[in-house]
Amino acid sequence: VVFNAALLELAQTAAGCLTGEEKEAAGEDYECTNKIYGQNPLALISNIAVVTGLLSAFFMPFIGVILDFTSYRRFIGMVFALVFTLIQIIQISIGPKTWFPMAILQSIGGFCFAGMIMTSLAYLPEICELVGQEKHSKYTARFTAKQFSIQALFLMLVGGLSFAFRITKNSTYTARMAMGLNSFFIAILFGVGWHKYMPSRPASRPLPEGLRSCTSVVVYGLKQNIATTKSIYHQYKKGLFWFLLAEVFAQSSVGALTTLAVVYLNDVVGLNTTDVNFFFLVVLIGTIPGARLAPIVTKRSNPNVAWQISMVSLFITIAVGAFTLGNAPNKYFSFVWGFFVGFNLGWFYPTENLFFSCALPKGSEAEIAGFRVISSMILSWLPPLLFSLMISNGIDPKWGMTAMAVFLIFAAFLLAVGTGKWEDILLESGRSEAQDVEIDDAEVLLESGMSETQAVEIPNVQ
Repeated sequence: VVFNAALLELAQTAAGCLTGEEKEAAGEDYECTNKIYGQNPLALISNIAVVTGLLSAFFMPFIGVILDFTSYRRFIGMVFALVFTLIQIIQISIGPKTWFPMAILQSIGGFCFAGMIMTSLAYLPEICELVGQEKHSKYTARFTAKQFSIQALFLMLVGGLSFAFRITKNSTYTARMAMGLNSFFIAILFGVGWHKYMPSRPASRPLPEGLRSCTSVVVYGLKQNIATTKSIYHQYKKGLFWFLLAEVFAQSSVGALTTLAVVYLNDVVGLNTTDVNFFFLVVLIGTIPGARLAPIVTKRSNPNVAWQISMVSLFITIAVGAFTLGNAPNKYFSFVWGFFVGFNLGWFYPTENLFFSCALPKGSEAEIAGFRVISSMILSWLPPLLFSLMISNGIDPKWGMTAMAVFLIFAAFLLAVGTGKWEDILLESGRSEAQDVEIDDAEVLLESGMSETQAVEIPNVQ
C-alpha cells in the first residue's frame, strides 16, 4: 500500500504531472494527460497488478502440480520466500531514478508472494488431519486474529514513525522506511518459519511408475487436474462447481480492490501516502464488526445466501464511494468509506470460507483446496486491466472502480441462478448429517474474520 502510493507519485512526477499540495492548489479541474513509458502514470499500479495476475494465472497450475506430486514443497516455499525478501530489500532504494525498475520488481514480488502462500497452504490439510478439525479451526481463528492485529500494528508503526521523523508529506522517504522495516521483520520471520516450522514432506499424491522426468510429471499432473475439473462439474453441480466459478469473479474483484483503491484515493480523493496508510488501518478496524455480523446473517439464512448478500453490499459500498468521494467537502470523509469497505470485507471472507467448507466433499479436502487457490487467481489480472484501459482512455477512475466491483455482482448472480437448495448442497458434499456440528464449529472461523486461505488476496502492507 505505502510502496504503491510512492510509486504512483514518482511516476506522475516523472511524467511532468503535479502531485501533492501543488495538485491541490491547481484545483479540481486539473487533469494531467502526460505519459511516461507510453502509459498514463495513473495506470502504473494497475498494470503491475495485471502482470502479477497473468504470471499467477499461468504458473500456479504448474506449481500446484509440483506441490502435489513431488517432495519439493519446502524447497519451493523457501525459494519464493528468499526471492520475495531480496526484492523487498532492493526496493528500499526506491527514488526518482529507480522507480520504474522497482515497479517491475513489484510485479515479480507479488507473484512470489502468491507462490509462497500457495506453498504454505499445501501443509494445511495434513495439519488438519494431525490435530483434528475442531482444534484446527480454533488455531486458524487465533492465527487470523494475530495476522490482522500485526498488520494493524505495522501500519500504526509506519504512520507513527513518519510523523516522528516529519516525512508524512514525502512519499518516497515513507516508502523507504516502510520497506526497511518490512525487510527486517520478514527476513527474521520467514527465515525462522521455513527453517524450523515448515518441514520437508513427501508427495501428497502418488505418481504412476515410469514417470521420472520433470516434464512427464507436470503433464501428468495437469491431466489429473483436468479430470478433477470434469469430475467437479458432473458430480457437484448444485454447490461446489458454482462456488468455484463464483470464486473466479469474486476474488478477481476483491483482490484488485487494495491496488486500485490506492490510485483512486491518490488521484481523485487527494490522499497522500501517510493518509493512505491510515485509510487501510481503518479498513482493518472495519473488518472486526463485519466479522461479527457474518454468523448472524448466516444463521438467519445460510452461507450461500449470506455470501451473495455480502457481495451485493460490498458492490454498493464501492460504487457509492467511487461516485461521491471526489466531491466530498473534506478528503478525510474517505475514512468513513474505508470503515464500511472493511466492514463488508469482514463479512465477505468468513461467509465465503464457511460456504466452501460445507460444499467441500469429504475425502477431497486437499485436492479441492488447491483448486480453490487457483480459481481465485485465474482472472486476477482482468479488473486491473479494465481499470488501466479506462484510465489510458481518459475515463474517470470512478468508472474503473465500479467496473471492478461489477465482478462481485456477476459472482452473486451465478450463485443465485446456479446453486441448488442449501440442503441439497450439503447432501451433495456428504455433510448433511453433520450440518449442525459443522456450522457450530465454523462459528470460530466466522468470528475470526478471515481464514488462512485469504492471505493470497490480501496483499502485504509494506
